[in-house]
Amino acid sequence: MSNLLQSAPKSMLYNLGQVPAIDVTSALRRFDASVTSGFSGAGQNEARIRISANDGFLDGNKSYLQFAVTTAVAACSIDGTAGSFIDRMEIQSNGRTVWRCDSYSIYHNLRKYYNSDIADVNKLTTNEGSRGMIMQDDVAFAASSIHEVAMSGLGEEITTAHTKNYCLDLECGFFKNDLKKAIPQGTSVELVIRFKVNNGAIAAAAGAPTWEINNVRFYAPVYSVLNAEATNFYNQMLSQGAVMWSGDYIKTYINALSTAGTTAVLQINDRSLSVNSFITVLREHNADTSLASLTNSAYTLLDAGGKVTSYEYSVAGQPLPASGRILIKIGGTEEDVGRAMEEATKCLVDNGKSHGKSMVAKAAFTSANTLLLGTKLNATNIAKGVLALDLRKMDDMSLKLKGVNTANSASPNTISIEHTSFTTAKQATTFAVCCASWRLLPNGELEVSV
Repeated sequence: MSNLLQSAPKSMLYNLGQVPAIDVTSALRRFDASVTSGFSGAGQNEARIRISANDGFLDGNKSYLQFAVTTAVAACSIDGTAGSFIDRMEIQSNGRTVWRCDSYSIYHNLRKYYNSDIADVNKLTTNEGSRGMIMQDDVAFAASSIHEVAMSGLGEEITTAHTKNYCLDLECGFFKNDLKKAIPQGTSVELVIRFKVNNGAIAAAAGAPTWEINNVRFYAPVYSVLNAEATNFYNQMLSQGAVMWSGDYIKTYINALSTAGTTAVLQINDRSLSVNSFITVLREHNADTSLASLTNSAYTLLDAGGKVTSYEYSVAGQPLPASGRILIKIGGTEEDVGRAMEEATKCLVDNGKSHGKSMVAKAAFTSANTLLLGTKLNATNIAKGVLALDLRKMDDMSLKLKGVNTANSASPNTISIEHTSFTTAKQATTFAVCCASWRLLPNGELEVSV
């Protein structure tokens, strides 16, 4: 009989083998910022939200951040998604940092563009201000012409004195961790959000729009366990210091890239136990202050004058990838962008997956468009090129420390970017996606290892 059960198709097996769930209650909790309203790009810019799971287990994978944006003076457009309003996001435990991401707006948008399928894109249009999939009618249609449908590189427009409410699915490895574990009962942290300066969060081709953020809140389901035996077992684990989970921790490094054609070597002072990937984006040097610039969603490999022609990273003195520099050829009589795109889709991915669900088309990956024009021309191919390198040894999501140890060597980590002469200087922002482990101590404090 056992052999029959093993060989029979699942559609013919009727034995119910699932283990019944323990008795729990579930409630969607709301956590308000200590100061909920009045945040702007020229004034108060830091919101602090106390998140407590003292009486249950908080499901970070189903959590979201909500806030309202009201504009004034003139209309403006969302820069990719509403994640563009967040300059830095940090999680603290008793005043100590346990998770942090600087230049969060860039990383948030990168993840949304490189790891979203069509269902995710539709959700972004309702929740985060994306325009979704579009086809741009910028020329008269001709017989037998082919027009590309692509994910918009430009977010929705907010007209003067109107309010939009956004619900952000945060790209945070503390909440959205490796094995989708709930934040343990007894955890109390503070989510600290620093908003961007006015022009660095939005885009506009004309006028001088301003914005204000109100009603900053964090929502998450909390599960209360009613089974005494299960609660006692958990308390025993907690007393032994055995309550742990792991996820991505984002470290940010910023360098300048001059206009002169050269092979620039930029230092990445990373010291981590396990780096899963490096992701570098190039932006205009004045992107954060230019209102017309798509500061948080335009990453270019070229401009009107020059272009990136190859890159490689060096970790602990060893050039990576070991197979040689990754070549990039855009324009001219030969094209070569496949390896660069391959690395990008492997780096901007959920844990346990080999590749992300990229919505970035070749036209955007090889584009030089970084500005919002009055006609919204080129919305389908705002620049989305990145210089990335996957360092994971394996994809198994049940394992940690799968990347490269950068803490064991005194040699600097670098990225070497070969490029011809740019028209304007660039800012190079590198994200090191590292593996972090968190442990809840019996006294309720959190410790992190990264």
